[in-house]
Amino acid sequence: MKLTTFDNLDIAGGALHRWTVSTRSAPVPHPTGPSENERFHLDAVRDGGLGWLAITFDIDSATLDLARLRSGFATVVNHHEVLRAHFALHPTEPDAIRRYLHPAGSLEVSDVVSVEHCAAGDNRAALSAAIIDGCTALTPGSHVLAAVEGHTTTTVICGFDHCYVDAHSLAVIAEDVLSAYEGEAPRSAGSFLDHQAAAAELARQSTGDGTLVEKWGEFLASTGWTVPEFPIDLGVAPGHFAPARIHVDTVLTAEQAHRFSALCASRSIRFYPALLAALAVTTRDLGGPDRLPLVLPVHTRRSDMWSRSVGWFVANAPMVLDATGDVDTAMVSATAALSAALPLAEVDLTTVYGTFGSRMIKPRHDVFMVSYMDYRRFDRLEHHNVHHVSSDGRADTLQAWFWRDHHGVHLRTRYPDTGTAATVVKGLVDDMIAVVTEQLAAVGPRIPATAH
Repeated sequence: MKLTTFDNLDIAGGALHRWTVSTRSAPVPHPTGPSENERFHLDAVRDGGLGWLAITFDIDSATLDLARLRSGFATVVNHHEVLRAHFALHPTEPDAIRRYLHPAGSLEVSDVVSVEHCAAGDNRAALSAAIIDGCTALTPGSHVLAAVEGHTTTTVICGFDHCYVDAHSLAVIAEDVLSAYEGEAPRSAGSFLDHQAAAAELARQSTGDGTLVEKWGEFLASTGWTVPEFPIDLGVAPGHFAPARIHVDTVLTAEQAHRFSALCASRSIRFYPALLAALAVTTRDLGGPDRLPLVLPVHTRRSDMWSRSVGWFVANAPMVLDATGDVDTAMVSATAALSAALPLAEVDLTTVYGTFGSRMIKPRHDVFMVSYMDYRRFDRLEHHNVHHVSSDGRADTLQAWFWRDHHGVHLRTRYPDTGTAATVVKGLVDDMIAVVTEQLAAVGPRIPATAH
């Protein structure tokens, strides 16, 4: 799995195949309204922001069957309930948003439209336009299926509005489409809408955990009531933006990742907090503070029931990384801090803003956030050159995504496209990689080189 954008995605020349999705029955109102993420997303889109995600994967051109690909995609978009839903805005009440749902089997995928012998640049432009124009949560079935057929490999592209999918969802969809293409039925998946309805009911019945809300207050007080932003100047003044720049680096090879995981376990340190600690120490050494506030996106698939579910299953947890000591101390501290932070994701941001909004300061549009995902749990992705593609948009602070796959640990950074930011982020990432690899070098052969 690789995380990228269309500007950085290698789109080949060759035949371009396109399909469209339509509905053959009327939708019915659904009682589950928009989740917090969905509402925030719709507000941002109405203000002119972009909000789509796509997944690409390769299949062998020698075995390409366009009819089977069309049928497989239709099976998948009908299988996952949230992909049969859409939103409608109230004509006179701007804040009123209603969800509608089409019944299972009602989404249809059109016959293929093909253009032969397209140049790589033409394919890139056509695919980008199709996803930007075609993926919207306000239109039923607004999903994109396309394929670029090369001499030996065909790249399949599936695009969706972000309201319907998160990063985990894209991996599920890639596996499901591959399985359906090969004639297998999709694996059982829990309903995102059921998940949201249960969460809403639990919130209504609960008096609320005042302790968790207080912990959010303690976090915000420790930051001077300021929503986290990357603490080193990136060349963009508050209130201004620059086009977003995306860069991807490999932090650890697969063998190094295994050894680093074993090293962490030997010290009772968790893998992800160890990476966060390295980031905090590096930020400090570049002139940042000893204590680094940030927000962690946290998935809410807390049981196997939801492991194959598609939807935006993400909440947010606040965390402060302590880099006052050496790297070892920071890693131990980060492990404890992550354990303490995760329960705070149960408090939605609406409650946070409702409770503390009068004191909160948000100098940036974006929030300094760092996430992590392990794609090794998906067993069909390793050999299909899979890419998670997101919109470029604009940026005013740093955001980062660590991910681990069968090839190692990687880091995608998104930051304002300024000379200052490019220099700072390159130095940050290079130094962070050095911190992690130096930890491995210090223990040498005492950590096993390969998994048993």
